[in-house]
Amino acid sequence: MVRANKVVDGIQEMIQREAIPPGGRLPTEHALARRFRVSRPLVREAIQALRALGVVESKPRVGLRVLPFRPEAHLDAMIPRIRTEEERAELYELRCLLEPAVLRLAARRASVEELDALERPLRAPLPRGRAAAVSDALERDIAFHEGLWRLAGNRFVLGLKGLLVRYFAALERGSLSLAALRRANAQHLAVVRALKAGDVRRAERALALNLAVFRPERRLS
Repeated sequence: MVRANKVVDGIQEMIQREAIPPGGRLPTEHALARRFRVSRPLVREAIQALRALGVVESKPRVGLRVLPFRPEAHLDAMIPRIRTEEERAELYELRCLLEPAVLRLAARRASVEELDALERPLRAPLPRGRAAAVSDALERDIAFHEGLWRLAGNRFVLGLKGLLVRYFAALERGSLSLAALRRANAQHLAVVRALKAGDVRRAERALALNLAVFRPERRLS
């Protein structure tokens, strides 16, 4: 495994050093084995690891190609490793620190049309029936926060949406009442309307209230 890791590092250094662009082809397994002076099975093991990391893809009659960098592919890989209440609380603490900064970026970069699009679904009435209303409210919650993060115009920020937005939305699904979800929707509306009015401080206050709706408790030792 240690030798395979060295080949993984070597291939990534080769991609960077030779400035191989997304879609660019890499040498064959045989050529890589000769280059790194290892066996072809070891090269295959390294390629498998690189595919899991989203660095390369391998197709029949095409060979190895470099994939575009996708931050979320790496960040989402952390989700299955979050297991304890303390880890969840610390992760949510990170979100509460980061999302106000995301909001400020969105305030600087979003157009009026983009803010209108973010606001539009929040104004629609929830469907009748508790189950349908809860499901719709949760989807709106995800769409609002992901939309806000998208308006920040930073792909690394957007890459965190799975880890910091969808992960907690899945936890909220069984813990928030319909009344709490209605309050959250109203808070989302308050955020957008404050941004449209150019009042970033008011938007930050509304966002802080919204983030406090669901807050995993951190146990102090």
